[in-house]
Amino acid sequence: MRSPAILLTLLLTASPFLFCQQTLPPAPDTPLGVVDTVLVFGNEKTESYVILDEMTIRKGSLVTPALLDYDRNRIYSLGLFTRVDLWYDSLGSLHFLSVDVRERWFFVPYPMFGFRDGDPKRPYYGAGVVHTNVAGRNQKLYATLVLGHDPSAGLSFVDPLLGREARLFGAVSISYSRPLNKSSREAELTGPYSEDHFSVSGTLGKRFSLHQTAGLTLGFRSVVIPQYLPGRTASPDGRDLFLWGALAFTHDTRDLAEYASRGFYAGFSVTQNGFGESAVSYTRTAGDLRGYLPLGSGFSVATRGFASIASGGTVPTYGRTYFGYGERIRGFYNEVAEGEDLLLASAEIRFALLPARTIQAGGLPIPEEFTVWRFGVSLALFADAGTTWFHGEPVGLRTLCSGAGAGIHFLLPYSVVARVEYARNSAHRGEWILAFRGAI
Repeated sequence: MRSPAILLTLLLTASPFLFCQQTLPPAPDTPLGVVDTVLVFGNEKTESYVILDEMTIRKGSLVTPALLDYDRNRIYSLGLFTRVDLWYDSLGSLHFLSVDVRERWFFVPYPMFGFRDGDPKRPYYGAGVVHTNVAGRNQKLYATLVLGHDPSAGLSFVDPLLGREARLFGAVSISYSRPLNKSSREAELTGPYSEDHFSVSGTLGKRFSLHQTAGLTLGFRSVVIPQYLPGRTASPDGRDLFLWGALAFTHDTRDLAEYASRGFYAGFSVTQNGFGESAVSYTRTAGDLRGYLPLGSGFSVATRGFASIASGGTVPTYGRTYFGYGERIRGFYNEVAEGEDLLLASAEIRFALLPARTIQAGGLPIPEEFTVWRFGVSLALFADAGTTWFHGEPVGLRTLCSGAGAGIHFLLPYSVVARVEYARNSAHRGEWILAFRGAI
């Protein structure tokens, strides 16, 4: 297979030609002045501190257009507002920053329908309800019920600020699901089979600064596999009941979480499955690094490196890592690859064909919260490479799957990112991709 380094080199060396086609100047960093006070408007339900705590500009800060744009996107990333406007002004000797927001509709019931893993033979349907701003404190409540293929039910509550002084956050969740086995190796032995999963967990963490958080999650998990074979569960009876715990740390300076153009994200976690009370006893360590660099003239570069490594005892089938489900390689988008460990690298060069902007849709018979829409369109060149493996198997460039291509990305209202892309893989096959989330 072709080395991903070659693909990434071709991708990056093509950028100078693209850059010379644009003559728009980059966003200026001209100082506008020092802020004496910050004023927040339009937040009828949301507490002002939820907005202020997400901003880098505070009383005494030197304001630049770049900082205004950065903080605007940070506030958008809260997922609470359809419109965010920031401007710096003076009234006599008073220099103030105004933050004007338009709130979303926070309580949203919604239908659910689709096809598992894009397979029209596996439809699912159901309903969910979400409240994204309980008590105006950015607390989030989720409830879902899904029937059809891979039925599930779940309830979770997240409080990003249990105490403002201590800067603590917390979460609780409970879920049940009956997914079809993901392992193609196991399906070849007995055919497809379903697994019963039940989980309950609680999280307590601390936000150390605007960009850094750490948390501890403790939980209980039950996995029952009716068609037992050795390796499908760690226990010999097909029933794994175990406690688990995870430590996680994040450093996040991205401007816009769903589609960043500047900043850095680093996420690390260590999860221990089983503490000696059951046959389950293995550790999974994961790292996710993402970088976003604006190049000027509407261009930016996005890169990502991700790894998930297991160690310790036997990794049951349901604890394996996969491409073709959550993580994907464009070019092998719907092909499933499995292992106990996983590596992924991605890069994109983006051009903002239509920078994100907000429009007001008038005269429509819909609630006012849905009349403010935010749109953007970007063109992208991309390259992905990755591999999975089982312990004891060789890992190297020859085991990598890679793909590269181009696409158009749409930033849609309510933080939706739609991607239409064409990719060719290292086996010289092409494919079209339609997805509704950012790749990096």
